[in-house]
Amino acid sequence: MRALRGHHMFCTRLFSGSGYNQAFADNMGRLVENMQKGEKFQLVQGNDDICRYCPNREPEGCALGTEDVQRRDAAAMEVTGTAPGQVLDWAELRERLEKLSEEDFRYVCGDCRWQREGLCSYPLLKERTRP
Repeated sequence: MRALRGHHMFCTRLFSGSGYNQAFADNMGRLVENMQKGEKFQLVQGNDDICRYCPNREPEGCALGTEDVQRRDAAAMEVTGTAPGQVLDWAELRERLEKLSEEDFRYVCGDCRWQREGLCSYPLLKERTRP
């Protein structure tokens, strides 16, 4: 079972092959593929299986702003009705994200680097969560 922090629920659904570097993108691709094949994940607080390959990872957080990442995690769990320790699968994640409003998306991802760079958006999330 994979460990996944709150805001990474959004990232896995929106991932398109890009990332901080090739090791990060390869790890993310494998993780998403395994989740799509049925591997479950458990929500965690702090570093997870995606953070493992991030060049900004620090032992206790993120070089880009631990407080910002923690805020995103809490916001993501709030809008999806999830909590640390909860176990989900790909279909359950899709169902939860499918219900989100554009306001919910902005609350979690509004000032995210990847959203600003055009790699993710609310319309793309809606497209990727359709049944």
